[in-house]
Amino acid sequence: MSAVVWANILLAVPFLIAFIAVPLWLTFRWSQRGPDHAEARAYLRSRAGFARAAAARRDAAMTGATPRRAAA
Repeated sequence: MSAVVWANILLAVPFLIAFIAVPLWLTFRWSQRGPDHAEARAYLRSRAGFARAAAARRDAAMTGATPRRAAA
């Protein structure tokens, strides 16, 4: 093999190691964190509140009564 092939191999090896090692290091370094679902829970609470308000309006419209305000 010529010197160009050996130089190519010597230059490729560090890049291949970095290409494999960096994602593995990131995976093992940060794998202990759990997902943060705070925004999802807040969204679902707000959607549930809207659903309760809509149900109260619908029930009030069916009975002819005025809807009451929900307690905070």
